[in-house]
Amino acid sequence: PGRDATLVLRDLAVRLRFLSGAERAQAERILARPDDGDVPIEGTGWTAPPANQQTECDPNVCVHWVNLPGDPDRTLTPFKAMVAATMAEVWSQEIATIGYKEPLDDSTSDNHGPDGRLDVYLADLGPAGVFGYCASDDPNLDNPTVFAVSAFCVLDNDYSPLQYGTSQAPVEFLQVTAAHEFNHASQFAYDSFEDLWLMEGTATNMEETVFEDVNDNVTFLQSSQLRHPAVPLDRSGFSDTEYGAWIFWRYLEEKVYGNDPGVIRRVWERADASTPLAPDDYSLNAVRKVVRADGRRFVDVYAGFGVTNRLRDYEDRALYPSTPTRDSFRLGPAWRGTGWRTAQLNHLTTVFFSFKPGPRVPAGGKLRVDVDLTQFGRATLISRYTSGPAEVRSFALGRGMRGTLRVRFGHRNVRRVDLALSNGSYRTRCFEDLDEPPFFSCFGTPTDDRRTYSYKARIAR
Repeated sequence: PGRDATLVLRDLAVRLRFLSGAERAQAERILARPDDGDVPIEGTGWTAPPANQQTECDPNVCVHWVNLPGDPDRTLTPFKAMVAATMAEVWSQEIATIGYKEPLDDSTSDNHGPDGRLDVYLADLGPAGVFGYCASDDPNLDNPTVFAVSAFCVLDNDYSPLQYGTSQAPVEFLQVTAAHEFNHASQFAYDSFEDLWLMEGTATNMEETVFEDVNDNVTFLQSSQLRHPAVPLDRSGFSDTEYGAWIFWRYLEEKVYGNDPGVIRRVWERADASTPLAPDDYSLNAVRKVVRADGRRFVDVYAGFGVTNRLRDYEDRALYPSTPTRDSFRLGPAWRGTGWRTAQLNHLTTVFFSFKPGPRVPAGGKLRVDVDLTQFGRATLISRYTSGPAEVRSFALGRGMRGTLRVRFGHRNVRRVDLALSNGSYRTRCFEDLDEPPFFSCFGTPTDDRRTYSYKARIAR
């Protein structure tokens, strides 16, 4: 898909050192900048003569465009001005305010624009279905010990509604694409080879952080744990789940850290591989260590993520889809309990079960729920009342990861009680699965998949 262009090109750049002859030449053309001409990605190689190729720089970014009338890559002056203003705003927010690393100086690239500043090219990307991308022509790509590289970026030259549709205005498409792709350029300064769910998830969340009134990224929630809580959070390279993972980073930023985007920057600082002394933690270890440094346990943070998703307890909740229920039960005098039931959970997944009181459950009725989990398991009850806010109670798990909770269950004041079971395991054997997607953190094999959780619910006497 067109939105995958940056990391597809990243994957090609990683493999450049293994290519030679005609294959190497073809790869270098694919990775070339628009002003290098013959770029075999539809619509990205400029054909305008040098006299019609223009450049304008501010202290941080150089914007390049074509002014040749009739050329498909031509950028009109008002839109070019919007690009310059947007890039200045993105730089201000992501670098100056949040504190991410600046994109690396590209002076050592054969084509580096006027100097080492970040180069942003405007081209007609619509025919390729691409909103924008960043790539690297850093000569260090040939060095297997270097993980941080410079970047250049390409944005569409007008985001015409005829090519991109009308779900957002052209300037809004420009804004969120610039916020997203620029974040990739900054990520490259930490570790350009990081896991997809971290790179795309945090870049997609950055759209919300910098331009909160533009909601283009909600389309990816259909591939997120809001809609598919039983699909591992860190699954990548398959069905856009790495983009849907942005809701986890939104949860971390908005709910756990009180709208502080600096927490995600801190994750990237743990993933930093730019020097031999940098931490170089892979994605899942990086976020685990950040929350642990703040006195939190990752398994509890992940369990809270599932509960927040179930409640849709976000600022933009009206735009977000609801989570599915695995099974629903109606309990009453005729059927007082479910008996023991089981569910298998993979790592970083959650499942939900609902219990509804029958019409003959008295006002003072109670529901007892018992759970029997595994090492990284957590369980939570969410009581939904006929009026007032939901009530959330977590199980205190004792020996053998077993626990019991009793909650109100009278049919006149309780609509339903939800049970959330989560597997917050972060354990994996790294670099065991390099061949084909789906991939997980550090291209690893998770060690705690298909864990059996047991639960039973009954009306308490």
